[in-house]
Amino acid sequence: MNEPIVIFVGVLDKFGSTNIPMSVSFGKFGFKVLPVNYRTILAKFGEKFFNDYLMYLVLKYKPVLTLFSKCNGINTELVRECSKNSVTWLFNMDPRSTIERCPEVIDHALNCHFSSCTAEDMVDWFKSFGVKNCIHLIQGVDQDEFKPVEPKEEFIVDVSHIGTRTEERDKFKELLENAGLKVKFYGIGYSSKEVFGNEFNQICSSSKFMLSMNTFNNIHMGYFSNRLLRYIACGCCTLHFDSTNSLNKYLTNEKDVLYFKDGVELINIITKTTDEQAYKIAISGRDKVLNNYTWDHVIYNMMNIVKTEGAK
Repeated sequence: MNEPIVIFVGVLDKFGSTNIPMSVSFGKFGFKVLPVNYRTILAKFGEKFFNDYLMYLVLKYKPVLTLFSKCNGINTELVRECSKNSVTWLFNMDPRSTIERCPEVIDHALNCHFSSCTAEDMVDWFKSFGVKNCIHLIQGVDQDEFKPVEPKEEFIVDVSHIGTRTEERDKFKELLENAGLKVKFYGIGYSSKEVFGNEFNQICSSSKFMLSMNTFNNIHMGYFSNRLLRYIACGCCTLHFDSTNSLNKYLTNEKDVLYFKDGVELINIITKTTDEQAYKIAISGRDKVLNNYTWDHVIYNMMNIVKTEGAK
């Protein structure tokens, strides 16, 4: 292998995992990725085999980076050993409530040369435990997968949402329906299956608006699920629930996206936004996302930090 090696410890064997487009982006910059599907390996072969296998790869291939994608359930001493032989990075995309249930992730960050969180205040929370070199690094979007397609009659509605059913989402669904809007929600609890691939694109391209709500809202400053970026990359005018009023520096309200903080504001926005305005916002938002927030941008920034700062 002549290319510089990146060992990627994550979930690269499950369709829909964001680790897959991350891996592809490494390849675009000339890196050879060695995937280590930690959950599958641990389940099939146990902890000792997994530990030995990862250390074998690190010692044999001497990677420029060993990247851990959250990696809850891994012995953090293994992370420490990897850091003696490779630059390491802990990539955390989850909110505080999730990490509090798997505190070993904090230990991973302590034992890595670098770490990152996708919410601004999560970075401060990591640092409160003594984590150094923690960076705010948002998730990206796969521009090759999420893109505009021809609308499909069965998906044409005023507002669509894709995501697992929650009580909060139910309330907004009912609110929209009571306002006389044609609404469809998809995902676990709302439809018979999860939505992936071209069907995701068809739903977005057939809807006047996509409703974007994180699974957990009003908990983090500067945080949004990368599903927001997926909606916008598909060329749809997107309504995003920004109750923290902290996202305008990423996507500009009424130019790239439409933010709302409660149900009243949501209905008001939908009522007053014309088809022409929605189309212009959709185009502007897609341009902003493709020019700033793809996985290529994320990986470029990550590797630039690694190259510049090294294993300090």
